[in-house]
Amino acid sequence: MMEKCRLLITPEIKRNVDLSIYVADRIFDILEKKNMSQRALADKLGKSEAEISKWMQGTHNFTLNTIAKIEVVLDEHIFDTTSNIKKEKEYVFIQVPLEGVSIKKKSPKILPMTPGWNSIPELRNYN
Repeated sequence: MMEKCRLLITPEIKRNVDLSIYVADRIFDILEKKNMSQRALADKLGKSEAEISKWMQGTHNFTLNTIAKIEVVLDEHIFDTTSNIKKEKEYVFIQVPLEGVSIKKKSPKILPMTPGWNSIPELRNYN
């Protein structure tokens, strides 16, 4: 019977449970680090201590709104979202001497080194 139940657990359900447990563990770790009780968290969130206790069992379906509120009152991130934020492009600049090259500009020019460097109009015909 138990084996049949296990077969009914989809990867999405398993992932949901894993995330719920992760959030509860993370909140617990932050509270411990800040030497803060579940009661204090409940007070800051305007919730009952019993509700927070249920959350900490790892089966609560946290909304993003609730997670955001918890992060604000604890002044700590539950999830590290910075690794998913696109970083600004980085450029490498090189100085290209233009001696012997017949183009309109006669002085050295600093150009960004990009994967498609041969698409720079001044260099396109000199590959």
